[in-house]
Amino acid sequence: MTSSSSPRGIIFDLDGTLVDSAEDLRAALNRLLGELGLRAVETNEIKGMIGDGVLKMVERALVATGGDPKQSAALQPRFLELYLPNSANLTRCFPGVAETLDVLHRKDFRLAVVTNKPVAATNSILRALSLSDFFQAVVGGDSVEQRKPHPAPLLEAARRLAVDVSETLMVGDNIHDVEAAHAAGMRCVSVSYGYHHRPPAEFGADRLIDRFADLLPLVINPASAGSSIGPEAERLSST
Repeated sequence: MTSSSSPRGIIFDLDGTLVDSAEDLRAALNRLLGELGLRAVETNEIKGMIGDGVLKMVERALVATGGDPKQSAALQPRFLELYLPNSANLTRCFPGVAETLDVLHRKDFRLAVVTNKPVAATNSILRALSLSDFFQAVVGGDSVEQRKPHPAPLLEAARRLAVDVSETLMVGDNIHDVEAAHAAGMRCVSVSYGYHHRPPAEFGADRLIDRFADLLPLVINPASAGSSIGPEAERLSST
């Protein structure tokens, strides 16, 4: 896929890209912290803890609340017990996600989700938000041995989609999405919203968009003026 050609396959991150899951994650995490006699975390705190898998999120929460981060591995199963049955209570799609996915699906793009979240929780959220039918593949943090930023989950998704990596695009909100995509030989579009540990403009993505729907001109008509995916056109912002 060149900067002026359409991808055949598109891989999406979940948390911070397709869905805003912060409040469900925070609710489960605060129940866990409460059981440990630790303070609750606020919404602005949890958003800085998301993106590197459950283990890292629990570890960051323990550090932030005065707990022992060495307990994170032992506490992970309990967090999942609290989170999995409630993973879609407050989680919602970001604006334009369902409509954009519908357009891409109807235009026969091959679509996948690759996330560091466990696949059971991922599928639960996709079903609850009526997104499951858009995707031909879902790869979770426990689907393959490695997680993002390793390229293995993206390569597995491309394999399941039966699309070459050169014709596959990654869309995410985290630097790990960019690192994984480029390591896999894929182009990557970053969204400026979501959960970041640093400014998205510093990620090194091939394109930065401000709204999910801004993806459509990039992949449907990339040869049009101002819509290519490459370093010559860094940001697309709808006004």
